[in-house]
Order: sequence, then structure tokens, then C-alpha cells
Amino acid sequence: MGRVESTTTPNAAATSSQVAASGTYMTGYDFVVVANRLAVNRTTDPDGTIGWQRSPGGLVTALAPIMADSQGAWVGWHGAADEALNPFDHSGLHLHPVPLSDQEVEDYYEGFSNGTLWPLYHDVIARPQFHRHWFDAYRRVNRRFAAAAAQVASIGATVWVQDYQLQLVPQILRELRSDLKIGFFNHIPFPPPGLFAQLPWRHSVMRGLLGADLIGFQRESDAGNFQRVVRSRLGHYIKSGQIYVPYQEASEAAAPLAGFNVDPARGTASRQLTVPDPGTYRIAEATAFPISIDTEKIV
Repeated sequence: MGRVESTTTPNAAATSSQVAASGTYMTGYDFVVVANRLAVNRTTDPDGTIGWQRSPGGLVTALAPIMADSQGAWVGWHGAADEALNPFDHSGLHLHPVPLSDQEVEDYYEGFSNGTLWPLYHDVIARPQFHRHWFDAYRRVNRRFAAAAAQVASIGATVWVQDYQLQLVPQILRELRSDLKIGFFNHIPFPPPGLFAQLPWRHSVMRGLLGADLIGFQRESDAGNFQRVVRSRLGHYIKSGQIYVPYQEASEAAAPLAGFNVDPARGTASRQLTVPDPGTYRIAEATAFPISIDTEKIV
């Protein structure tokens, strides 16, 4: 894995052959981590000198040595609102800051991520709050993170998206860069179908996660909850943790696709009862990794 200087900004989805033919993304990073926060924290020395030090978090501790050896890139917010920084290198890592406004920190992070998703997914005493402007900010920020990842990833790169703050990124990134291998790991519980049904934007979240090739959870029960949600709400065929995601989603008003069975009494989506025809779907695997996801499973 390595990197050569490149500053190409994505503006459309592309296959590997199309990308290679156009020269777009011919350089970049073969392994990209996308997380809410960068792998470093800003420091200020007694003399006022500004610097950076590696974050003590578990994710950074586990991944930073691997990424330093492979010269990987890390996409994330640097922790200060209303400030845009240029990409920089630190301790063998290439860091690509994603800017957030003060209002986006309030709505995307404190609001939808921690005021809606966190209590809903944990089923805690505090009730989740549902506000449209929070979700609008969440979607806008997720698009920004996806665009940044698309910009720094090389052709056919592996991009590993982290946690509940960025659940829409996999699908957005796939639309921008269909040549990429995309993984997602959820570091918190995933709720059962009845609880998840409270979320007004549940279909957006499900489809966002299904943009990944591999969706990792900490517990078997979490992976099972996600599979049941997808089966009941989207009707996708699932076998041994492999979700058959149609290339073209049928709208509620459209006739069901071949192989789907409509059951109005269920009050849920038409269910795919048989393996879809070849060429009409891609596989997204949803499974549990009790400690952490194995990057070899993505590559």
C-alpha cells in the first residue's frame, strides 16, 4: 500500500475500468479509515506551539500501527468547529480533516448521533428525540465524509467506515466510487426490529449500511437484529448472513420484482423468497466480530 500525490475530486460513480481509462484516482491510498474523529488530538506546548499527538482511543491504538506500516489514510473531523484544515501527515499517517460548522456539531453529532441514535440503539431510559433538521444535518455531514474518502482512495482501495455517526456513508461512497471495497463496523448495539421501527429515517439508515460489502457488529444478536430489520422492512433475501441487495430497489408503488411475494397482512415489505436472478443483486455480508472486524475479510 502506498500513496502518490493526487488531488482529484469525485463527481460520479465509476467502475474500476472506467476510472483507469479516465486516469481518475490512479493515485491515492489503498487503505482508508473513515471515522467521526481523526486519529490525533491537537496540543499546545507551554511556549504556544501548536502540534498533534496520537489519540489514546482503542480504535486508533489498534489501527494506527497497521496504517503507519501501510501508509494508509484516515478521514475524520479534527475536533474544532468552523475551521478547515489542509490534509497533513503525522507519525506515518496521512490525515484528511473533514470540516464541521458549530451548527453541524450541534445537529449532526450532539443531536442525531447522540440524541437520537445512541439512546435508541441502547434502549436506555432517556427517550430518543426525533428532529428532521437533525437528520438533514446528519445526511449532509455523511455526504461530506463520503466525498472526502472518495477523494483520497486509490482504484480498488479498501475503505473502512466506523460507527453509528456515519451509517449513510457506505451507500453514498458506493454511488461515488463503485470500484471500492467498503466495510463498516458498528461499535454499539443494533436494536431489534420493534425498537428500530421507531426511527422515522430507518430506510435511509438501512440502505446506507447496505452500501458496504461487509457490515460488522460486536455481537451475534446485533447482526441478527440487523438481518431481521432488513428482511422485514426491505424484503431482501438473506442466507447465512449474506444479504442479496437488488441493484434496483422497487418503489412501494411499483410491481414487485420477480421472486418477491406480497403479503399485505404483514404490513412490511414484499419478501424475496427465492435467490434473485444472477446479475440483479450484489452481496452485503452482515456478521459479528466480537473483538473487531478482520480487515482481511474486506480485502
